[in-house]
Amino acid sequence: MLSVLFVLAGAGPAAAAVPHTVVAGETLWSIAAANNFTTSSLAAYNGLSPDAQVVLGSTIMIPAAGQASPAAPAATGQSTSSSQVGSAAAQHSASPSVATGVAYQESGFNNSVVSSAGARGVMQIMPGTWDFIQSNLASYQLNPYSTQDNVNAGVMYLHYLERTMGSEDAAIGAYYQGPNSVRERGLLPETQHYVANVRANANRFGAP
Repeated sequence: MLSVLFVLAGAGPAAAAVPHTVVAGETLWSIAAANNFTTSSLAAYNGLSPDAQVVLGSTIMIPAAGQASPAAPAATGQSTSSSQVGSAAAQHSASPSVATGVAYQESGFNNSVVSSAGARGVMQIMPGTWDFIQSNLASYQLNPYSTQDNVNAGVMYLHYLERTMGSEDAAIGAYYQGPNSVRERGLLPETQHYVANVRANANRFGAP
C-alpha cells in the first residue's frame, strides 16, 4: 500500500484548466492568443462557437498544455503595433484612439487573420468594403497583402465613418455593424458591446 502511494505521489497531480475572468476589451481571440491556443480550440474546450462574443465578467476556462491545440507561430512581418496604427490614423485624419481600439478588437494587430466571412488583415476589412475604400477614399493603389496598406485602408474608412455617422460611437458601431444598418436600426446590443470593447482597448494602449 505504501509503495502504491509513493508511486502516485511521485507522479504528481495532472495539470488542470485554469479559470479566467473576462475583462473589458477582451475577445475569445485575444484570450486564446495570450495563452498560446487557437481560437477554435479554446472555443471548443468551453463549448462555444469560435465567433462567440465573450461577456464581461464571465469565466473562460484556460486548458492545461496538451488539452487544446497550440497556436501556430505568427507569420514574420505580419504584425503591427498600437503606435503604428495610431500614427497611420493621424496621417489620414482618423482618431488614433478609435483606430487602435478597432485594430486590437478585430485582429490583435495581426495581419494574417482571416475571418470565416472573408474579412482580412489587421483591420478585418471585407472585400466589398476594400473595393469601396479603393474606389472612393484611397489616392493610390492599395496592396491587399500589405500590413501597412490594410491599416491605411482601415483608418481611411474610419475617417469616412467619423465624418458621416454623426458621432464617434456611431462610427465605431458602423465599422462593425455597417453604416446603413446603424442608420436604420441604431446600435444593436452586440454592437454596443463592441463599442465598449473598442473604448476599453483604446484606454488600455494609451492612444491619444
